[in-house]
Amino acid sequence: MVYSDLDEIFHAYFSGVRAQEHTTRITEYYRSPGSSGYHAATQLVADAIKDAGAEEVTEERYPLDGKTRYLGRTMPLAWEPHDADLILVRPTKSHLISFKDVPSTLPWWCGSTSEDGDVVELVDVGHGLSPTEYAGKPVSGNAVLIRDSESRPAWAHAAAMAKAHGAVGIVTDFLHSQTLPWRTRRALPHAVQLLRFPPSTQNPWAFAVGYDVAERLSAMSQQGVVQIKARVHATAFKGEAMNLMATIHGAVNPEEKVLFIAHTSAGTKPCANCAAGPAMMIELCRAVTKAIGDGKLLRPARSICFLFVAEGLGSACYLDTHQDTLSNIKAAICLDSVGHSQSRLKSSLVAYGSPDSVPSYINDITSALVEELPKEADWPFLNGRVIQLINFQMMPYTPWSDNHYWAGVNVPAPLFMSWPDLYFHTQLLTADCTDPAVFERCGRVVGSLAVGIARAGATEVRPILQEIARKTTSRFGRVTRVALQRIQEDGRMADRAEREIKYLLRRDVTALYSAVDLAEAGTRRDETRAFADQLVAEVNRCASSELERLRACVPDTKAVDESMVPQPSDFDQIVPLRRANLLPPGVAGLTYDEMKDLVNAMYRDDDQVNWETLRIVGDELWNFSDGERSLSDISEAIGFEFGIDIHPQYLLILAQGLEKAKQLDLVHAR
Repeated sequence: MVYSDLDEIFHAYFSGVRAQEHTTRITEYYRSPGSSGYHAATQLVADAIKDAGAEEVTEERYPLDGKTRYLGRTMPLAWEPHDADLILVRPTKSHLISFKDVPSTLPWWCGSTSEDGDVVELVDVGHGLSPTEYAGKPVSGNAVLIRDSESRPAWAHAAAMAKAHGAVGIVTDFLHSQTLPWRTRRALPHAVQLLRFPPSTQNPWAFAVGYDVAERLSAMSQQGVVQIKARVHATAFKGEAMNLMATIHGAVNPEEKVLFIAHTSAGTKPCANCAAGPAMMIELCRAVTKAIGDGKLLRPARSICFLFVAEGLGSACYLDTHQDTLSNIKAAICLDSVGHSQSRLKSSLVAYGSPDSVPSYINDITSALVEELPKEADWPFLNGRVIQLINFQMMPYTPWSDNHYWAGVNVPAPLFMSWPDLYFHTQLLTADCTDPAVFERCGRVVGSLAVGIARAGATEVRPILQEIARKTTSRFGRVTRVALQRIQEDGRMADRAEREIKYLLRRDVTALYSAVDLAEAGTRRDETRAFADQLVAEVNRCASSELERLRACVPDTKAVDESMVPQPSDFDQIVPLRRANLLPPGVAGLTYDEMKDLVNAMYRDDDQVNWETLRIVGDELWNFSDGERSLSDISEAIGFEFGIDIHPQYLLILAQGLEKAKQLDLVHAR
């Protein structure tokens, strides 16, 4: 079992109850970047982690001014909501929603009304995604009702269209990241989604409402004129944010770090999912320092650090201003919604791995910890906790939080969070939706992971190398088994499986050697590399054996069929190259309609694809764009990484958008 001694320490010293208490205190503040609540919550965290035993706490402030740029990302203006009410005036009078009762009602960076409020007509434009929905309607100078259409790009597009047609305000029941059958607009009629405008001082005012309110307004608009009175007081201003770093110093190589990252900013108030990450870090710090102080844990060789940021913004600043020390960071462990009540929120703990573009030992060690650490219940014939009651899954890379910034600069960065999330970024996600038992299970895994890396030398690296080799050979076998089930029906499966095994071999050998650098420099590292060489030789023999099995099972008639052999393609000659010193831009340079057409085309090829896939694929396209890999190479790698069929043509469309946005260049191979 990997790190069983560390699990015992965290089982004894980590308290899920305390983590939940920290979460509760953080959720008392509205935490948009630069706001008074954000600063108050960050100060609360600073005081708490000092009390938890952090040996050094430092802060670095940076501007939120709409101008300053870090690695290509512009820091937005700070934004803070103060008060808001939405009242129905005609055909009847009633109070619809207020910021005081439902803080998620105001989208970030929305504008304000006059001081006393504005009375305007509310014009129903349906989903608000096409010009025809606005045509002939009195939108200019009034407010629009935009109905839910789920995907985040749809909200941004509809809001932009409303603004372009002269709307001074927006009312919407948009609910993104829906999960059938629990998290849907009709299943959660009272949930109010926190939304965002692009940072600007020129945005219209806006209210998010529940499905029940939107249905009522829509029905009234079919009968005649609807008037509302909106009063919004929110300010966008030049402010600042801070990166707060707490450190437990390493005993041998303190300049080398294992870094935890979480954000003290939040989508809304209460937003317990965002608060759970910093709460977890406070309790992890307390557990490690207390165990060291009690003599139960030797001080690790490397430092363990806790970086509290404004989500995304703080990572951009840190990565820009600390470029010369990033090679000392052995892993960046990102924490988000790590304490959700699984039964109440229909949720599971999830560890999203570091992407294939950053091959690292950390994925297989994380997977081993998730699988093997003692669980919550006994088996009748063993006096030990071996049955899992808290669901915990290992999943491929997903860019939900700060992890995608760190992966973009080649720092392995797994993300731990809960998903699905019934109340994600709505007013319903209160601190009592968390569960101490879930905090404890996650804390034991991530605590063991971090300390295991921080203390690793040549002796501790050997089992890590063996674990990677074991899992690598298991992956080869899985690919072969799946292929053999279909090989008689489709000879192409043998060729695809062969290419996948070769891809896994290249990726996993790189990941295996990445662990060698944890060994002490000098003779011990040379010995560790020699041991790694032996394991790589075994892995190569296993790959060869699986390839022979595949080739032996291909029917002769299909083995000689030239149509089964991949043909040269124009995409083999197109090589994307990132422009220097930029953070991953996601999907950029494409219009909403272009993105919609692309998603639909990808879905026709593979029905596993959705809007979220576009962002994931876009991230890996960027990360793989090193000036050496062609679009064909990248397409194949992404397909193997996520188990989807993706034609290079689709990557070309994404790459052309990034080229248009001046994020990368497309060059032709010689």
